[in-house]
Amino acid sequence: MARFFLHLFGVAVITAFSGSVYFSLLGESGRYDLLDLLRQRPLAAVIGAETPLVAQAGSPAPLLRAEPLDLNNLGVLAEVNRAVSDLTDAVVPSVVSIDTTTNVNVTRVVPTDPFGFFGYRRNESYAAPGLGSGVIVTDQGHIVTNHHVVAGVDAIRVTLHDGSQYDAEWIGSDPNVDVAVLQLKAPDGGTLPPLQPLPFGDSEKVRVGEMVLAVGNPFGLSETVTQGIISAKQRELSDGANEYFQVDAVINPGNSGGPLVNVRGEIIGINVAIFTGQEDVRVWQGIGLAIPANEAKEVFEAIVLGRPLIRGYLGLEVDNLPRNYAIAMGLSSTQGALITDVSKGSPAEEAGLKPGDVILKFDGKAVRNAEEALSRIGGKKSGEVADLTIIRKGQPMEAAVTAIAKSDTNTLKLRSDIAASGQAIAEALGISVANLNASQRAALGLPEGAPAIVITEVKADSQAAQRFQRGDLIHRINQDGVTDVATFYDLLGDLPQDKTSVMVLSRDGRLIRAFLNP
Repeated sequence: MARFFLHLFGVAVITAFSGSVYFSLLGESGRYDLLDLLRQRPLAAVIGAETPLVAQAGSPAPLLRAEPLDLNNLGVLAEVNRAVSDLTDAVVPSVVSIDTTTNVNVTRVVPTDPFGFFGYRRNESYAAPGLGSGVIVTDQGHIVTNHHVVAGVDAIRVTLHDGSQYDAEWIGSDPNVDVAVLQLKAPDGGTLPPLQPLPFGDSEKVRVGEMVLAVGNPFGLSETVTQGIISAKQRELSDGANEYFQVDAVINPGNSGGPLVNVRGEIIGINVAIFTGQEDVRVWQGIGLAIPANEAKEVFEAIVLGRPLIRGYLGLEVDNLPRNYAIAMGLSSTQGALITDVSKGSPAEEAGLKPGDVILKFDGKAVRNAEEALSRIGGKKSGEVADLTIIRKGQPMEAAVTAIAKSDTNTLKLRSDIAASGQAIAEALGISVANLNASQRAALGLPEGAPAIVITEVKADSQAAQRFQRGDLIHRINQDGVTDVATFYDLLGDLPQDKTSVMVLSRDGRLIRAFLNP
């Protein structure tokens, strides 16, 4: 028969006998049990002021007697259980499920003979679904989620706690932090229902061991709540420099973007990833990661409220390391970041860094490229020291640079900026556009929902004057349909910079393709 002992304050014993549990301490004034401990009843109440808490060496052990725990007296445990349920009831209405759709275009070869020697190419498309979670943070319908949940998608549909569904639009992201902000869209002629936002907590005050709840939409199972603790702070993924909270609450695919909340119902993190020990395993193995709430809040306020995004600043301009430069430096690869400029009076200049230096390591970790170097610099707080390993004229050197705080909007990707860029491109082309009303669509034989807008003006002597005419219909840019003017500006402003794009128009029923070079 197994027997286990736990020494508590030198005078108390927990004993297990064949599944029966006892916790008892006898003193001058009675028995001290588990419920007394949970209620924080002073030990002196049963031990007496004269009884030492720790037995002296060589003295006999205090008198102990094991007594059964009264399982009918679970008041404190019932209160804890009720408090967790109340917390869940308060948090769940603020968490949403996010369903995304991405239009994927593929080219398929259709054979025209039995042997497959001849055929033709046919362009086909299908809608690829995506899944994630988010948390409502304002009563105007702003939702915080992960950037990777909504990056590059064509449609976003949000399901609220009551089961109602609304379209949402992406309004901004910081891809480096992996935080995005969405805005719920009210139906035509309607309004959004009353919303229950969650407040941000201070993630700087989070302690290891603190109890947390993770809420989200894993595998499409909406409003799933799991409980755990903060297992560690300042964890890093192998391919990035962002620091995360490590939690043991169950997190699975679909939880991305959901909140990690503390016992006060405050957001202290945004669930972002799971750590897997095996490459072919993509389910929870006891380690989840969450973006600290202070970083998420900073991005949210920069996007929605226009507040400055404060990041670490060293005063460096860097670029990827060219192959010929790496060879000249005697390096075996192009991993690293080439310093192209050092700002006057900056911390980098004071530390002795110069243009032409190559950053190989940042705080002891290898730097792969310029983007990674900038990300790590931005993660530094004012007053923190960045220890750099550099190569100068083929010789390794060490440099310590103290970061300062500076406003930084370079990492933000905003829908408003993309739309403004699209408007600028349209103006540079020399065209003005407008949406089609119902009567215009009927006259043109266009069904409702068919992508099309109309060119209302073409400026003389402009680039567009060579190809476009007033009254031309614009249907697509690359493979994306142009359903309205706002979408047109978004697509123009987000044109890929590394290839030529195609605008598909029609004139008197005849298709026209115009090529757009970045």
